[in-house]
Amino acid sequence: MTTPPRLATYAAALALTAALSGCSLWGLEGGPDAQGAALPSLAAQPEGVVATTGADGVQRIEITVDDKLRMTPDVVTAHPGRIELTFRNIGLTPHDIALRLPTATATGNLNGADTRTLTIDVTEPGTYPLPCLYHGTSGMRATLHIR
Repeated sequence: MTTPPRLATYAAALALTAALSGCSLWGLEGGPDAQGAALPSLAAQPEGVVATTGADGVQRIEITVDDKLRMTPDVVTAHPGRIELTFRNIGLTPHDIALRLPTATATGNLNGADTRTLTIDVTEPGTYPLPCLYHGTSGMRATLHIR
């Protein structure tokens, strides 16, 4: 018994739609902990923005996040030690920024107009990614460069 060509075409289209729907569930952003986009280029901005050291020895930097899925600055340079990263959402889109250090932490849901400060101790020089867990594959990432 042969299947009519029209029925076979509909069945194939339905199967393809079902297969692809799981990939698009989160949209272009990719979903939690998305890792698809490349890290910001250190060649284009080798130093990035240098964290400011306070009288107490703590290095501080503010990073803004927005509705265009950007982090500004997208490259932060600091030295080993205590660092305060303040994330300020200047848009309406929620974000959740992860800190990829030996012990992972994140800002948690950062709604529009929210500000969250994370204090971390970094002892090892290196390059640490700071992806948005919601929009990482859309390129919403920054880099913490410890020298």
